[in-house]
Amino acid sequence: MENLFTAKYKDDIIGIMSSFDRQLYSGSLIQLTYVKGLERHLRANHILLKDFKQYAISLATELKQNAYKLAKENNAKFIYRPDSKQNNEELVKEIIKQRGENPGLAAVITDLETDYGFDIESSKTENKIELKARRRKCLHIYFYFIDEDYGLCYFRVQTFFPFKLQVYCNAHEKLALDMKRAKIEYTKADNCFTWISDINKAQQLSDNINVRSFHSKLDQWVERYVPILETLSKVWAMKYHWSIKQIEYSTDIIFQSEERLNILYQQLLNYSIHTVNPEDIMSFLGKRFSGKQSGRIQSSSKRTYMGFRIKHQCGFLSVKMYNKAGNVLRIELTVNDVTQLRVYRKVHHKDGSVTKEQAQMEKSIYSLVHIIRFGKADTSRYLDFLSKMEDNSKAISQISEFTNRKTLNNRNYRGFNPLNEQELLIFQVLLNGALIANGFTSKHLKKYLSQYVKEQWTTSKISRLLKRLIVFNLIKRLKKSYKYFLTETGRIIITMFLKLRNLTVIPALRILLNDLRPALINS
Repeated sequence: MENLFTAKYKDDIIGIMSSFDRQLYSGSLIQLTYVKGLERHLRANHILLKDFKQYAISLATELKQNAYKLAKENNAKFIYRPDSKQNNEELVKEIIKQRGENPGLAAVITDLETDYGFDIESSKTENKIELKARRRKCLHIYFYFIDEDYGLCYFRVQTFFPFKLQVYCNAHEKLALDMKRAKIEYTKADNCFTWISDINKAQQLSDNINVRSFHSKLDQWVERYVPILETLSKVWAMKYHWSIKQIEYSTDIIFQSEERLNILYQQLLNYSIHTVNPEDIMSFLGKRFSGKQSGRIQSSSKRTYMGFRIKHQCGFLSVKMYNKAGNVLRIELTVNDVTQLRVYRKVHHKDGSVTKEQAQMEKSIYSLVHIIRFGKADTSRYLDFLSKMEDNSKAISQISEFTNRKTLNNRNYRGFNPLNEQELLIFQVLLNGALIANGFTSKHLKKYLSQYVKEQWTTSKISRLLKRLIVFNLIKRLKKSYKYFLTETGRIIITMFLKLRNLTVIPALRILLNDLRPALINS
C-alpha cells in the first residue's frame, strides 16, 4: 500500500500488512423474517395460530437437544449464563488454554438475550388472535469452536422464530493458518503480526479471498448446528441468506523499534485530536461534506488495555488508530452498515429493467471484495493526512540528553526539566530577540529574568545558571569578553522544549485528565 506516511518513515518500518480483522455475519431465513411470510409458512404446514407457540417450542427443543448432543460428543463444556452482559470471550480463552488449540467444538454457552421475534396477541379491534413482530427475550445458543481454516469462531443460534444466526470470526486467525500452510514464518501477538518473513506473499494470501468457499463453509455450519432447517423446509425449501453485520479492515504498519513508535505515536495522537475537523473525517471515508449526512461526525479518544485509541466517526463508518503489541501502528476501518458505502453495480428496478450505476453496497457477503478496496483507499487517505505532521520524535530523543544529570570536573550539574515552569520561563528569556541579536552579559540576563521570573536573582545564582547552560552546550562565552551567545544546539533544544510543552505535553495531560475524570468523580 503506497502512501505518503510510509514513504516518510520507510527507514523505520519493517513492512505493512492489510487484512480483515473482526467479522460479524448475520444469517436469515428471508421467508420467516416478516409477519406475512411467517403466516404463509404456518398455513402451508397446517399450523393454526393458537398452536404457533407449541410449534415454536418443539423446534427450540430440537435445537437445544442438538446442542447437548454435540457438546457431549466433542467433550465440550456446556454452560448456561443467565446474564447476557457477561463476557464469553475470556471464559472461552480459559477453556481453550486447558483443552489446547486443536480443531473442534470447545464450548457451548447459552444465555437469554433480547432479539427480534414473534408472538401471538389478541386483536384490539377484532375478536381474534394475530401474529405480531416485536422484540422479546429468548434463549440463544453459542457454539465456540476452532475451525481448521478459520481458527476460533462462534456460531450463535436464536431458539425462536425467525431463528436468526450470527457468525463471528477473525481474519487474522485465518491468515495465520494460511501462512503456516504456505510455510511463511511469523510472530503473532494477540490479533496482529509483529514480524512476517515474507510480507508480500502474506499480503497476497490476505487479498485472495474466496467468498464462495466461505459461503460453503457457512452452509456446513448451518447443517451441523441448525438441524431444524430440514423440518422448516418440508413444504418450501429454505436456505439461510448471509449478510455482513459488522466488519473491520485493518492496516498494520510494523516498526523496527518499539521506542521509535511510542514517541511517534504520542505526536500522531495529539496531531489527530487537535487538527482533524468534520471535513477531514468525510474525506478519509471518501465522502463529501455537505451538511446532510445522517449520523454524528465526531472524533474521540479512549484509553484501552493497549494504550490510547483515537476514533474518527461518521454515522456507521469510522477510522481508528492505535498502537498494538509495542511496534505495530494499526489503522482500522470499521463498517457497521455496508449500505453507507456506494459502488458501481447492477441495479434491478421495480419495472424489471437492469442498469449499471452508482448505488448503495449490498449487504451480501459477496460485497467483501469491494470492502477491501474501500479499506485500503480510506486508510491511505488517513495516512496521507498524518504524513503532514511535523515530526518531533527525533528532537525528543535528543532532548533526553539535556534532561539527565551531567558531571564535569567531579561536579554534578542537574538537567533541565521541560515541565518546570521556572525553567521554561528562563528559556523564553534566552530566546528574547534583544539577547539573541548582540549576545548578553550576566547583567543583561539578570535584568530580563527579574522581569519575567518572580524570584530574587543574585549574582551568584546567575553565575551558577550560566555555568549550567555552558556545561549543557546551550550557550557559549565569547573569548576575552563577558558576553554570552546561544549556540546552534541551544537554539534548537530550547525551541523544542517550548514547542513540545505546548504541542505534546499539555495536550497529552489533557487527554489523561479527561480519561481519569470519571474515576476521580466516582471516588
